[in-house]
Amino acid sequence: MFYQVKTGDTLNAIAASYYGDSSKASWIASQNQLANANQIYPGQQLELPDLAATETTLVSPALLSALCPTLSSSDLHNFCTALDLDLPKAQITPPLCVAHFMAQTAHESAGFSQLRENLNYSASALTSLFAKYFVGVDVNEYARQPEKIANLVYANRMGNGDEQSGDGWAYRGRGIIQLTGKANYQAFSQDWGVDVVSQPDLVATDPVLAVASGCWYWQKHNINAAAQKDDLTKVTKLINGGTNGIEDRAHLLGIAKQQMGLN
Repeated sequence: MFYQVKTGDTLNAIAASYYGDSSKASWIASQNQLANANQIYPGQQLELPDLAATETTLVSPALLSALCPTLSSSDLHNFCTALDLDLPKAQITPPLCVAHFMAQTAHESAGFSQLRENLNYSASALTSLFAKYFVGVDVNEYARQPEKIANLVYANRMGNGDEQSGDGWAYRGRGIIQLTGKANYQAFSQDWGVDVVSQPDLVATDPVLAVASGCWYWQKHNINAAAQKDDLTKVTKLINGGTNGIEDRAHLLGIAKQQMGLN
C-alpha cells in the first residue's frame, strides 16, 4: 500500500493511524530508505509494508526458534518479520548466506536476547580483557560500573569523543551484531535512512533496527562472499575479529542448515 504524506504528518502519526502502533514508524522508514526519517514532506509517496499479511520466506519461526529458544511467540513473530524485511535490502538472500547470518547473529546476541552490550565487569575481568586501557589507572575505580567502563574503553576511537563526552556509553554495542561507536551509528543512520544517532537505544529496542544494524554490518564487510564459500572461520573473523566462540557458531550453523534443508 502507498500513502501520500499530508501537511502535518509525521512517521509516528502515520504508523499509529495505519498500524495502531507509533513504534512501527521505523518499519516505514526502513521500507522507504528515507534519507532522514524525521523529514517527510506533503505529497511524498511512502510505501507502507503490509506487516499483517507478511509471510516469512527467508527465516521461518521454526528456524528462529531453533536458534533462539528463549524468545517469546510475539518476539519470534516480530523478529521474523524484521528479518524478512531487512535481509533482502542487504542482499542476504542466498540460503547459505542466510544460514551463516542467522548462526552468527544468534551467537552474538545470545539467541536475540541480549541486544545491549554487557559491560558489568569485575576488576579481574577488566585487567584481562582491557588491560591496555587501564595503564596507570586504578581498575578498582571502574569495576562493576558499566557506564564508566564504556566511557573509558571506547573513548577517542570509532568516532567517539573523550571519556568525559559520554560517547562510549551512548554508542556502546547494540543490536544482533552489537553496533558500536558513534561513527558506526552515523554511517548506519545515513545508509539505512533511520536516525539512531540521536536515539541510539532504538537499535536495542526496535526489532527492525536491531536486525537492520546487523544486516548493514554484514553487507559493509561483504560477508556474503565468505558465507557463499561456507567458510565459517572467515565469516567468524569478519564479525568477531578472531575466532572466539567458533564451536558454538559451528553448532548453530549446523542447526540452521538442518532447519533449512542445506545438509
